[in-house]
Amino acid sequence: MIEFQNVTKRFGAQDILVDVTLRINPSERVGIVGPNGGGKSTMFGLITGSAEMERGDVVVPKKQRVGHVRQRPKAESDEMGLLAFTEQSIPGLAKITDDLHRLEAGLSKLEGSERESCIRRIGNLQTEFEHLGGYEMRSRAEAALSGLGFKEEEFSLPFVDFSGGWKMRAELVRVLIGDPDILLLDEPSNYLDVPAVEWLRRFLRDFQGTLLLISHDRYLLEALTDLTLEVQHGNVTRYSGGYKYYIRERESRRHQQLAAKKTQDRKREQTEKFIERFRAKNTKAAAVQSRIKQLERMDVIDAPMDDVSSSRIRIAPPPHCGAEVIRLENIGHAYEEDVDVLKGVDLSVSRGQKVALVGYNGMGKTTLLRILAGVLPPTSGERILGYHVVVGYQAQEFTETMSPDSNLFNIVKSANPDASDKQVRGALGSFGFSGDHVDKLCRVLSGGEKIRLAFARLFVNPPNFLVLDEPTTHLDLQGRQMLEAELAKYEGTICLVSHDIEFMRAVADTIVAMEPPSIRNYPGDYDYYLSKRDEFTTSGSAPAQATARRAEPSLSDVPAGMSKKDARKFRADQRKAANAQKRDGEKKAREAERRVEALEKEQGELATQLADPETTDHEALNRRLLAIQADLRIWNAEWEQAAGALDQA
Repeated sequence: MIEFQNVTKRFGAQDILVDVTLRINPSERVGIVGPNGGGKSTMFGLITGSAEMERGDVVVPKKQRVGHVRQRPKAESDEMGLLAFTEQSIPGLAKITDDLHRLEAGLSKLEGSERESCIRRIGNLQTEFEHLGGYEMRSRAEAALSGLGFKEEEFSLPFVDFSGGWKMRAELVRVLIGDPDILLLDEPSNYLDVPAVEWLRRFLRDFQGTLLLISHDRYLLEALTDLTLEVQHGNVTRYSGGYKYYIRERESRRHQQLAAKKTQDRKREQTEKFIERFRAKNTKAAAVQSRIKQLERMDVIDAPMDDVSSSRIRIAPPPHCGAEVIRLENIGHAYEEDVDVLKGVDLSVSRGQKVALVGYNGMGKTTLLRILAGVLPPTSGERILGYHVVVGYQAQEFTETMSPDSNLFNIVKSANPDASDKQVRGALGSFGFSGDHVDKLCRVLSGGEKIRLAFARLFVNPPNFLVLDEPTTHLDLQGRQMLEAELAKYEGTICLVSHDIEFMRAVADTIVAMEPPSIRNYPGDYDYYLSKRDEFTTSGSAPAQATARRAEPSLSDVPAGMSKKDARKFRADQRKAANAQKRDGEKKAREAERRVEALEKEQGELATQLADPETTDHEALNRRLLAIQADLRIWNAEWEQAAGALDQA
């Protein structure tokens, strides 16, 4: 297990962690949440030994391998290929490979006992190599690289030739396929697009070791963790459940603390009034002294502190515009001759529609977004903007367009010189900057504050067509939820790209999937897109064709030469068989659901027991948890199989 024992960590005069004591048991799956700068990454540094503490101890089992993503991944040489880099995931594996090659090369020169000794040594090394997963390493690396968006022809390219974001993906692959005992992941989805996030979720779902996940991605937190640590104001608070449980329990604890604080303040006020009233009366001296001692013994209950990120976000209503906001006709774009990023793209966006673009990086999402915003002219086709449409575009590199030496007021004012000082201050106030804060220099802002400043600059001239490229980058969980809530109720039109799946779920009502060099339009939310995408993948056909596969057999399906009466009986028999199959599938699905619910309930009870400081038999509880996880995989597979049978029926 991992233990923090009275750990204190400071950066200058700022307390990051103060007397933190906690224990993370083997095989626990822990989500670590809290505001930016609260100390989450510092905890990882203390576990890996890259950071030092002022006081206390951090105990990590010596015989367990810790896997963590390095912030600046580097290959051993400029010639090392991508695949070779990712295969270096297990310490000592490369040395075993070198030793095997050396021994096998020299085996032919040996005789007698030396040869036998060499053969035994080769056998031992091969056993160790197999135990460490060496024989599966290449296939695991190739599968993981493909899952995170690398193309097969890129596997042999030098690692140094890739951009920073793709290097971080390769580093993530290197860590994942090493199958460490303890896996530390700090914002792993920052460098990933939506398909890669989905792949990561599926991969980590089967991870058997201890997982510690720092993330602002609610989708990953809820899907992968069953325990939450909140790091805030120097404290680490443990919640015995996943992200949704944490949100509910946190709010409940906050209300309880506020109620306790209110009750104590009232009692303190009454006691102080009694002391003040009867202090001068000799007959009440004993009672006064008793009240004074009560006050001294009374533990002070602090009111819950507001989050650093709790600054408000308020989006101005959009001005009116025409029914069709924008139309793209036969749009094409190529950065190089004969290399089409987009070709033959047709897209119409209506007033009030909220469109999310999805697809792997490099498929043209940002290119299409920039064409929609009007900042990039297409190489072919026509872009037609609707009546009275005002575009508000926020690019990924928004910080590069804000002078670090300018104050907030001037940055927003420069976006609309005709705006009055009151309008500028109003725009800043809508995104949490009020009073003297408007005089701050841009250089001192955090990443989340810069995002809010960019939105203030966008809305000083209120748009009715928002074009947003990764708007949640650098926002913590509370900031994302506030922006999500505002965009969900925004009455204007939105086109966006985001790797935050929960954010897309809440905001988008239409999904446009990149299928280079064109697109496919899904007229529904993200879950609708997932269901239809799977249908297309299975059938390899369009929606109408997929629907036809589930329809009642036509006359052409009836055996040749059969009379109409026999054909009707034939179809009736088919429907009867389908109904029987459906009933069987429903029975199996209900049984699987019942088993899964029972196992998940027991899992929650065991997690509560593990969180109890008085619990001693952690080994038995963890063994049972592992068995439950294995049973859950089996019964979830049973449910999926039954659901598939129901679909066919």
